[in-house]
Amino acid sequence: MIKILEVNNIDTLGNRYNGYDMIEKLSGKEFEIKQAVIEKRSDNPNVIEILKNKPLKVIHDKIMYYEEPKQSIKNVLSITTPALFKMKEYKEADIVHIHMLHNSGLSLYALKKIAKEKRLVVSMHDPWLLTGRCVHYFDCNKWKTGCKNCEHLDTYFPLKEDNCHELWELKKNTFNNLDVDIIYPTEWTGDNIKESPILGNQNHLHRITFGIDIENFSSITREEARKKLGLKDDEVVLFHRAQNEFKGTPYVLEALKELETDKKVVIMTCENKGLLDEVQDKVRVMDLGLLNDKEMITAMNACDIFLMPSIGESFGLMAIEAMVCSKPVVVFDNSALPYTTHAPECGYLVKNRDSHDLSLAIKHLVEDEKDRIKRGKLGRKIVEEEYTNEKYYKELRKMYLEVYNRKREKQEEEILPETNDNTEQFKYYLNDVTIRLFGTTNKYGKSLMYKPKSKRIDRYQYHYSDPVLQEVTLDYFNKLEDIAENNPDISFDNNIKLYIEKTLYLVVHNPKFLLRKLMRK
Repeated sequence: MIKILEVNNIDTLGNRYNGYDMIEKLSGKEFEIKQAVIEKRSDNPNVIEILKNKPLKVIHDKIMYYEEPKQSIKNVLSITTPALFKMKEYKEADIVHIHMLHNSGLSLYALKKIAKEKRLVVSMHDPWLLTGRCVHYFDCNKWKTGCKNCEHLDTYFPLKEDNCHELWELKKNTFNNLDVDIIYPTEWTGDNIKESPILGNQNHLHRITFGIDIENFSSITREEARKKLGLKDDEVVLFHRAQNEFKGTPYVLEALKELETDKKVVIMTCENKGLLDEVQDKVRVMDLGLLNDKEMITAMNACDIFLMPSIGESFGLMAIEAMVCSKPVVVFDNSALPYTTHAPECGYLVKNRDSHDLSLAIKHLVEDEKDRIKRGKLGRKIVEEEYTNEKYYKELRKMYLEVYNRKREKQEEEILPETNDNTEQFKYYLNDVTIRLFGTTNKYGKSLMYKPKSKRIDRYQYHYSDPVLQEVTLDYFNKLEDIAENNPDISFDNNIKLYIEKTLYLVVHNPKFLLRKLMRK
């Protein structure tokens, strides 16, 4: 029996595609599947928490808090990494499958060790692995050349300092000569992988599209759903996920302001409320707020048209949910959505970020019922052929067997120099972390202190792809994990919050000032 460990930040949220549902769908004679998570919400015995006690969770939370907003890095510092390596389930696993790496709490440094010890699978739920920082790169193509001089540090995940090139180099060096199998969901993502200097040389790629439960979305009729939501027969209902970050809501707002039609139009939204209040004098606005699965199925069946003019999308699950309910989907000519919806034959294609063209598309579909029905029927047919749960799990099973039976590639051993200025400076930084966690006299803190040989300088740009720095970082957090695991009653310095908010920033920007502060204490 092949033992598989699915690794993610949480179990039940996003359970269909983060490994949780695989426990039920694929476990049996061939596979024994378990899931390792940071936050466990279910009572499933096959889901195991990576962080076993409060000190480990405290350290994890502090790292997550200051890595991005304070240090402008992502997936570098990690207490989750050494904790995972100690898990019985990890040691017994034949395959380790990581989902949403950027949410997992794992360090990128961990991937080489996992690939040496296990068969490693990484799922790409978005293009984050191709970039230095961002989850969706929109119209920027700097991910193809190194992510230098980032112009959009405020998008998800935001950074104060532009470390994007360093993080891009870290990913490039991590995946160079790495024996890993990568899952991607769409042809669009596959095309991007081919163009990527980070993943373009990978040989073991698997295109596996997500699936949905068709019967579940057919559990209520259009008439029943409209009656439940109080919608009238003569109203043409648009449905949209209202969210300013990625889903194109500002363009929907402008398009509806411009819309001219004799039809009675309703715009129904989920998630955020109030984003379309400006058009209440033209169309009826129904803000449903956050919806559970059952409520979402009702809303999808009740609407006539689904608006999904996202400016960043790697697959577009809600588009598939609309299609299985026989609804036409309006999408911008960007990202993965034209591929997912088979636009323009099925999905209705609109010029990217063009609210006028979006308004014309809405007007056409509102007034042309025949085209709505035609596109809706085609969408249902496409889902039945391409996007079923049965097909999804069948392809996963095939992939796992292929990964297990494939001869693993030999990975070259890195020859590391004893030390360098980069890592010596980084040891000063780790010492500051230790001092603020434990104080200056605590026995645990003393055991973690380094004795750097070089002098601290005012400002240092760490080269995070440096293999020596990686070894130092892994060593430090392995020792810190030992202390936290073996001392469940340990308490941290009371000034830790102040440290997170102010001191770490000083480590990078004014370390001499910080040293003077420490010396005065």
